[in-house]
Amino acid sequence: MLNDSIYSNKYVESQAEKFRNRKTNHFANHIRLAKDLVRKYGPSPPTTILDLGCSIGTFAIEFALDGYRSIGLDLDQKAMQCGRELADELGCKPEWICSDAGNFELSEKVDMVICFDLLEHLDDNTISNMFSSIKKNLKKDGIFVFHTFPTQYNHVFYERPRICIPLIPFRKLSEKKFDKIVKWYTRFLDIFYLIRYGKTHHGVIQKTVHPNPLSPERVKSFLTSVGFEILSFKLGLDEINPLKQGQGVLAKKYLSHQTIALRSVWGVAKNS
Repeated sequence: MLNDSIYSNKYVESQAEKFRNRKTNHFANHIRLAKDLVRKYGPSPPTTILDLGCSIGTFAIEFALDGYRSIGLDLDQKAMQCGRELADELGCKPEWICSDAGNFELSEKVDMVICFDLLEHLDDNTISNMFSSIKKNLKKDGIFVFHTFPTQYNHVFYERPRICIPLIPFRKLSEKKFDKIVKWYTRFLDIFYLIRYGKTHHGVIQKTVHPNPLSPERVKSFLTSVGFEILSFKLGLDEINPLKQGQGVLAKKYLSHQTIALRSVWGVAKNS
């Protein structure tokens, strides 16, 4: 179910404005990444690509302009109407389907599914059901391209500049040992959240735009649980989602060599 307090008309309008200015904002990084992955791992146009959870249809429009038969699927009718208007402005004609990305069925299977910046908006049960739907609606050997941001421990490293300071003395530990310390420290921070807000950090973010940030391990688990073969799996700090000025200065300088401190996950899986 859509949260209208978050996905309001104002939100849709802001996304449309970002799309119109996509060459000068972070949309450019996401579009470049999506196109690079599709070109490297996917079949050439005019094959069919589904932009799952498309909102205003950024990737449905971009791939339609590149000659693919593209489909945008989303539950938000006002966002999809905005997508139609943007597509008309640019002279392309994606197909639009109003449906729940967590449980959908297409009239025919597609060659590729792209799912960018959706997973972190959904609860685990919905993600699991969505991955099953993706697998059922992809052709055999079809390609699933994904990106999610932020990752599960982003708040420990980047939400406030000084929160990560207690972790800096442990920066030279092995990845396994450092991960354990971060997870223990996260539990300690939850005590602070409980005292101040009456909820853990996970509870506090439930009514925000990113209620379920995922770890790389959880993303892999969702993929393999439905039988996807992972072809590419990468993590990044700020090349896809740039840090704001002054954000995460200490974490970037001292801790960004640790995998758990990276902020974005992306990759490609095959419907084997």
